[in-house]
Amino acid sequence: MLTLTGLVFIPVCVAAMTAGLRAQLATFGAGTVLTSAAVVNLASFGIQPAYFMGLLLLGVAGVLTLMRGGYCLDRAVLLRMAPLAVLLLSCLNALFWATAVFWDDVWVVSGRQMFDLSSAERYSFRSENLNQFAYLILNILLTLLLADRLVRLPAPALLKTAHTAVLGAFSVATLFVAWDWLAHSTGIYFPDAFLHSNAFYATAHEQAFGDIARISGPFSEPSALAYAYGGFLAYASGRYLADRTARALLMVLAAVGALVVSTSTTAYALLALWVVAMLVALPLSRLMGGGMPQGGRSRLAVAGLVLLAVAGAVGFVRTHQDDIQLIYERSIAGKTESSSFEDRTAADRMGYEAFETTWGMGIGLGSHRPSTLPSALLSNVGLAGTLAFVVFIGLCLRRFGDTAAWAQGGRALWPFRAFTLGFLAAHLVSSPNMNSPLLWLSLTLNLALSAYPGLSDPAVAGPASERSFPEPVAM
Repeated sequence: MLTLTGLVFIPVCVAAMTAGLRAQLATFGAGTVLTSAAVVNLASFGIQPAYFMGLLLLGVAGVLTLMRGGYCLDRAVLLRMAPLAVLLLSCLNALFWATAVFWDDVWVVSGRQMFDLSSAERYSFRSENLNQFAYLILNILLTLLLADRLVRLPAPALLKTAHTAVLGAFSVATLFVAWDWLAHSTGIYFPDAFLHSNAFYATAHEQAFGDIARISGPFSEPSALAYAYGGFLAYASGRYLADRTARALLMVLAAVGALVVSTSTTAYALLALWVVAMLVALPLSRLMGGGMPQGGRSRLAVAGLVLLAVAGAVGFVRTHQDDIQLIYERSIAGKTESSSFEDRTAADRMGYEAFETTWGMGIGLGSHRPSTLPSALLSNVGLAGTLAFVVFIGLCLRRFGDTAAWAQGGRALWPFRAFTLGFLAAHLVSSPNMNSPLLWLSLTLNLALSAYPGLSDPAVAGPASERSFPEPVAM
């Protein structure tokens, strides 16, 4: 059944498909934060906005390939994606052995059981195994397609398109976070029906600490907001370290504000990590040549923003001391004594026990949902699959050629490297889902940047037509 989200988002996707790669990635990025929505609810699942746009991209690419009689993928992109073949094989291997041998020895909690340990049951093959494997294949195909198209762009266009993808996601998320906060503060309308239209997802977006609303924006719950803004804050910080502009600082402050109002323990843990990281990164970035020369107006704008942020924070603390005390007691001081913490910790232990019981082979993607990604990877795809995914991430983040293709040199890559690292930090604290659209978007952008040839590479000297993808792509 078509949803309200679909009525709005489908026409946007169709328009983007006629407007070129930059508009397509901006639309895809916007869809990655609408994780609690569906454009269409089918018999047993809903199609998320990001994946609807992804299916359109794959479909058009497939039609164009058939019309041309074939297509040559970029070799550097393919080589960096090779570990994902091992990951797919590890998923199948884990499912086979779990179903054939270990089914009676492993206890699991599925994603639909939401850490309810009283519902734990012995392993069995279920629809979630197929769903998560299908999502993994879809993410890999989208990464291959988009990275291949990005790497064929001129260097300045590649950077601009990559930034547009992140800003599309950040802008939509921040709009709805601000709207959600205003709705709780003033009672104005908030489009819950648009943002939470997936009939098959359990959402917890209407949480509160007494009279204090826990803001979740377009996300299913405050911790999901914290995960997304862990990446956004890292991206904005990397951008600020690279160019020291007021615009980048404004993004940093917006991301910090979103994390604070979420009242999520994950958010506060990520903020603590961010403070430590910035204490190290700020002086190091100066030594590495970070920051572009600033004029008087730019320096004045940055100083003004800092003063406004400090004044606003001091004023908020002075007028909301009771609320801050309650949030501190619920989210930080008393978190380790809560039933939620105990359930999530126990789910993680079950994951590591499954890894040990299966001799490191795992029980298949989607079989068990712990609280963190390391436990999820080891218990689901085993040691081989985990190592393959880690190697792929490393290849996405490591550039072996020179960085002279970009005017800023290596600084141009800082925001995107930080983008992925922010999500990985969040995965260590919470969010066990390796099929997160935001994580795969960040990996796709970094893959294209890492695979892009340097000025010393012979491929750059070739005809422009050999490195271009027809723009715009017509339906």
